[in-house]
Amino acid sequence: MDIRALFLFCGLTESEIDRCLSLAACEEHSYQKGETVYDASLVRRALAMVLEGSLRVYHGRVVMKDLFAGDVFGAAALYGSDEPYPSSVVAESACRVVFIPQETVSAWMSAVPRVGENYVRFLSDRIRFLNRRLSTLTAGQTDGKLWRYLLAHRNRDGVVSLPDGMTGLAECLNMGRSSLYRSLDSLVAAGYIRRCGKQIVVLKQEE
Repeated sequence: MDIRALFLFCGLTESEIDRCLSLAACEEHSYQKGETVYDASLVRRALAMVLEGSLRVYHGRVVMKDLFAGDVFGAAALYGSDEPYPSSVVAESACRVVFIPQETVSAWMSAVPRVGENYVRFLSDRIRFLNRRLSTLTAGQTDGKLWRYLLAHRNRDGVVSLPDGMTGLAECLNMGRSSLYRSLDSLVAAGYIRRCGKQIVVLKQEE
C-alpha cells in the first residue's frame, strides 16, 4: 500500500498529491506481532496509515475492529485535547505503519483545501459509525442488540472475535448470560450466524 492511497487525497489530481507529498514529514515504523502500536502512553499527534500487515483496535478488553493495509487510525488525537487516548492498537502480524504529523496535515489543508474537506467527511462518517455502536448498547430487544453488535464488529471475513468469551460479550452488551445464549441460539437457528469457539461467523449482512 502506498501513502498516495490515503483518504485525504481522494479526488485530488496527481499534481496536487505531489504538491502535498513535497511538504510531507512522515515517519514509517515496523512492528512485530503482539507489539502495541498506539495507546494512552504511546499516543502522538499524528494520523497513522497501515501500509502492510494487520492490527487490532481494543477499547479496554473489547475488540473494536481490525485494521488492514490502507486503513487509518489516530484521527481523534490529531487535533483533539490532551486527554488519554481511549483505545489501544496492537499488531496482529508483522506490519508497517506511516505516521503523518499534525503539522504536515495542516500544511496539506492549507496547500489543497480539498484535503480539509476529506478530513471533515471522514470525521462525519466516524460519528455515524459511533452512533450505530451507541444504538447497539441501547437497543431494547436482546436479539436485535446482539445482531447489531455482530454486524458492527465483524471483520472482512465476517468473523467476530471474542477474546473474553461469552462472559465478556454478555458484559459488553449488558445482558445476562442466559439471555445471550438464547439470542445466539435464535440467530444460529435462523441461519444468521455460526459459532466457532471464541469466534462467531456472520453469515448474513442484513441490518
